[in-house]
Amino acid sequence: MAATDRAAKRRARRRLRKLRDLPWLATGIGALAARDAAGQTSVDSKFLFYKESGGRTQVLNPVLLLQQDLGENAGELSLLLGYDAISGASPTGAYPTSDVTTSASGHTIASGSFPQAQYTDARKSASLSYGRKFGAHLPSIDVSYAKENDYTARAIGLSDSWTMLHGLGTLHFGAAFSRDTVSPVQNPETNPDGLDLNYHKDENGFSLGWTQVLGERDLLDVSASLMQLSGYLTDPYKVVPIGADKSQTVPEQRPDTRSRRALVVKYGHHYLWDGALRVIYRYYNDSWSIQAHTLEVTYDQRVDSDWIISPQVRFYTQTAASFYASSFTVPQTYMSADYRLAPLGSILAGLTVARVIDHHLTLSLGFTYQSQNGRDRVVPTGMLSPPEEGLIVRPVSAADMSILTIIGGLSWRP
Repeated sequence: MAATDRAAKRRARRRLRKLRDLPWLATGIGALAARDAAGQTSVDSKFLFYKESGGRTQVLNPVLLLQQDLGENAGELSLLLGYDAISGASPTGAYPTSDVTTSASGHTIASGSFPQAQYTDARKSASLSYGRKFGAHLPSIDVSYAKENDYTARAIGLSDSWTMLHGLGTLHFGAAFSRDTVSPVQNPETNPDGLDLNYHKDENGFSLGWTQVLGERDLLDVSASLMQLSGYLTDPYKVVPIGADKSQTVPEQRPDTRSRRALVVKYGHHYLWDGALRVIYRYYNDSWSIQAHTLEVTYDQRVDSDWIISPQVRFYTQTAASFYASSFTVPQTYMSADYRLAPLGSILAGLTVARVIDHHLTLSLGFTYQSQNGRDRVVPTGMLSPPEEGLIVRPVSAADMSILTIIGGLSWRP
């Protein structure tokens, strides 16, 4: 059963995007890696290793970014190529069962074992972007295509940055449209007839923001985004426990529309000792009743002119979707036991080290470690009531896991 966990893959790809340039830091903080891009060709390659604990999702993701400056009157062209090799397992949503073991001290300990589905997949993606400056405007367009075993994505994006107030302020806005096709592989539990299925999913996104130079070394950016989704939004590989004993399962069912809203505030400060602080806060809510808060702090420090060391910490918390539960007594119109829709929190810490080899070549190596814990803890089935003497019952959550990410990068400038 190829139960692809697209959420894990999206998290992995976000790690890579964070290593690329941040436009809102083009002044002040960008001085740590500033360059005159006019008339240049640049090549950026990165390789990401992403691994969840407990034998869950593992991703190997090489990425190549080519950028060609076509001249002052011709703009810049960019090509992004990516490949994801995904393997591992993902919780199906079924209820955990007891797995009794004995500790070194002689105590009997029961730990929950969540049913998981093994899968392998490969995702190939390409994105082509073009932008050209017209006076105070910098409009751009990008088109992208991605294909994996059971999912095809086609997208186009339009954006513009409008510099005002003698260069002290920038209004940036954009729109993105994706038309995707979900083609679940045959799964006897959720597709007992073995039919070839194709479902459509549409995404229409809009963003608006303002970047303000607060001083010689301070930058502030505030932006808002709205994403409207419609079509097939259910995960075809997830099931829901039903009944008092939770042993029976049925396919999950989600609403066919979703409105996602986010507000992001970013602040950057450049210190005189060649250091830079970046703080990002994000508030998110959607029509499925999920609310989330993210706070991320990164500090960049140049050492001996050739090294940049960047520690990072991030805190995240979210509430549950209105139709989420670990189990249901009777079937509902909408219901899901997917841990990604559960209440959970996480803490991430990381470190990236970059080495400037010469004026042309820069190498980087970074890692993050994330600890995630669910707040919907349940007692596995199969437990004796009352528990056997000496038995330690530990409530568990499918959201509990740790995530290791390692990213290596190489940037070349002529």
